[in-house]
Amino acid sequence: MEPIHYFLLIIISLGAGFVQRVSGFGLSIFTMMFFPYFLPSQASAVTVSNFLSTGTTTYNAIKYRKDISLKTVIPMICTALISITVAVYFSKAVSSDIFKILLGLVLILLSLYFLFFSNKVSIKPTVKSGVITGTLSGILGGLFSTSGPPAVLYLTNALKDNKTYFATIQFYFCVTNIYSLIMRLINGLLTLEMVLYFSVGFVGCIIGDFLGKLVFDKLNAKKLRLIIYIAMILSGIIMLF
Repeated sequence: MEPIHYFLLIIISLGAGFVQRVSGFGLSIFTMMFFPYFLPSQASAVTVSNFLSTGTTTYNAIKYRKDISLKTVIPMICTALISITVAVYFSKAVSSDIFKILLGLVLILLSLYFLFFSNKVSIKPTVKSGVITGTLSGILGGLFSTSGPPAVLYLTNALKDNKTYFATIQFYFCVTNIYSLIMRLINGLLTLEMVLYFSVGFVGCIIGDFLGKLVFDKLNAKKLRLIIYIAMILSGIIMLF
């Protein structure tokens, strides 16, 4: 890549780390709005995003390990690992043009969901719901590194205590992200070049997390998320057309 691309990698990762710290989620969604435009391939964009998300969620899962609700999250993890396996294999076979169309649709649908339906949809916290949620989350994670929405929707209904919810969802993302990376390595989608991109991007994530912590109490998180969702729609439309 050109030097300007490494600069963009740091800046976008900084923004993603900032969003994750202020909003509590959205790192991969934010990076996937931009990475496909300048990283060498669609697969590398997903892999680097997956890598960055793994670093942040692993840290949080270890830090808040005492509050994890294993009983709630295990059914999700079991089915997610299966669907991730299939999705990663499928992503290897998808052409760049088709991938952009699919990613564009996913970005638009996710943003519309968060804008209009996230506060209206409710899922009963049952094992069956956990299995379905894990499957959908794994598919989105394996294809686009955007596994958050189904997991967030289910766990916010299943776990009413904020601390338990945060710890549990971080653990879920930690396990599924690590597994996704292993699957990408097995399928030849994880290279030393991408490890370099991750190393550069993670510096940006750390800076973004620090800045997000400084302004957390002063910034209106709702307005920030609104801007992100509108940007997602525009990015999705650009990818489609």
